[in-house]
Amino acid sequence: MCALKLLAMPAAAFVLAKLLGLPPVAAGVIVLFAAMPTGANAYIFAVQYKRLVNPVSGAVALGTLLAAVTLPGAVMVVARLN
Repeated sequence: MCALKLLAMPAAAFVLAKLLGLPPVAAGVIVLFAAMPTGANAYIFAVQYKRLVNPVSGAVALGTLLAAVTLPGAVMVVARLN
C-alpha cells in the first residue's frame, strides 16, 4: 500500500496533469501533493474508532520513512516540468 501511495499516485497525477494540459507550476504542485506520505489523520481516525490502530500506525511510520527516499525523485521530476 505504501508503494502505491508513494509511487503510483504521483505517477497518475503526473499523467493526468499532462493530459489536462496544466501549467508546469500547477502540475508540479499536484504531483508533489500526491507524493506526500499518509498523514497522521489516518492514525487519529483509527484510534478514535478503535479499529486497526497498530497496522495504521505502522503504515504511517513506514510511509513517512519511505517518503524520504521517494520525495527527492518526485522533486526532480517536478523540476524538469519547468
